[in-house]
Amino acid sequence: MEREKVLIIDDEPKIGWIFSKIAGEEYQIFSVQTGREGLAFIKEEKPALVFLDIRLPDTSGVDLLRQIRQFDKDLLVIMLTANEEVRTAVEAMKLGAYDYLTKPVPNDRLAIIIKNALETRLLTEKVHTLESQLQKRHTLEDIKGTSEPMQKVAALIRRVAGHDVNVLLVGESGTGKELVARAIHSESERRNKPFVPVDCSAIPETLVESEHFGHEKGAYTGAISAQPGKFEQAEGGTLFLDEIGNLAKAIQAKLLRVIQEREIFRLGGTKPIRVNVRLIAATNRDLSKAVASGEFREDLYHRLNVFPISLPSLRERREDVLLLSHYFLQKFSLELRKSVKGLSNKTETLLTHYRWPGNVRELENALKHALLMVSDGEQAILPEHLPESIREMSFVASVGGNSSLREVSKDAAHKVERELILKILKETNWNKRRAAGLLKIDYKTLFNKLKEHSIPSRMN
Repeated sequence: MEREKVLIIDDEPKIGWIFSKIAGEEYQIFSVQTGREGLAFIKEEKPALVFLDIRLPDTSGVDLLRQIRQFDKDLLVIMLTANEEVRTAVEAMKLGAYDYLTKPVPNDRLAIIIKNALETRLLTEKVHTLESQLQKRHTLEDIKGTSEPMQKVAALIRRVAGHDVNVLLVGESGTGKELVARAIHSESERRNKPFVPVDCSAIPETLVESEHFGHEKGAYTGAISAQPGKFEQAEGGTLFLDEIGNLAKAIQAKLLRVIQEREIFRLGGTKPIRVNVRLIAATNRDLSKAVASGEFREDLYHRLNVFPISLPSLRERREDVLLLSHYFLQKFSLELRKSVKGLSNKTETLLTHYRWPGNVRELENALKHALLMVSDGEQAILPEHLPESIREMSFVASVGGNSSLREVSKDAAHKVERELILKILKETNWNKRRAAGLLKIDYKTLFNKLKEHSIPSRMN
């Protein structure tokens, strides 16, 4: 592992020399003599620990600490002070300094002071990671559905979660693959370690290697400091590779090596870094066909496909649509501060008959859209509150599955006729005589059509 960077900001060159002599073998020691140089170094090199003198030639240590806190609120800073400046050092502690040392620097304690400070930093990072994971933790209770297909998925999650094997999730976009991956992680022994999701389709090809495996300083133009990749960020936990089928062949080969050797090389690096992660991959493609066509490596496919789980589309679990709808309704009612009680009967019929090509994600977005369209005082979600793409399917829902082609055609024509009349009325500013002329029907027929289609004589 790369040695931690420790920065000394002090206008006495001797101080930097002392630190290098005492701790230079275990840590990378850097020293600068002005606040401006120190702030620039912090922004570019991101040291793990800073020793900051109270007095500097171009600024005070307290003022520089304030600037550092604006850039990095978690960076460990230890103030260096003379005895008569202890009060100022205490002020710095109130601003977030980790500790202070009085000069002359205690040579015999310096190494242990650095070690303790860095151990505190590591502990703080772990606490932050755990807090983040607890806030985002998804369990089996979040896998909503009482249908047989979803009960099978839940059973597979329980079966595989406790075993440290690779999992391949297969399903259409929007079926909840990341939710299932998080549930597997939360039910596993790795639950208190990071869960790191990566959307393989969203990363530019030129950055894929750096994103996954990290890079060293100077590895490419703009790499001003070393950065860990997703594998290192997921150390001890789970790495979720979404849309794995979109990985370029060159990266597929490197991923295969990581799975086999359990080590990575950062971009521009020469030393292997050991990694301990569980892999969960997901795809909306048939990877066996991608293997047959040469788009996806067969050896990598078999490494990932140790325990496959197929996620059903929403149209394959229609009995879950209303359960999910009421769940999203409750969730977004709180979020948007709406007091809607439920769904109208027509809305329920429409939702259960719609094919949901975007699956659960589309349903979730549709319910959020509907709640935003509800006016104050309305108690239920009506069909007109739903997105237009869903409302356009209402005539199919209303005719039912046993209707003849003639009946379906009649309903479709009825819908088109109503929309055409409304369009012409709007264009003529509801001048019905002009509208009748444009529609090539007489005035009386237009009135009958308005009544037939439940169109008011004037829209507000």
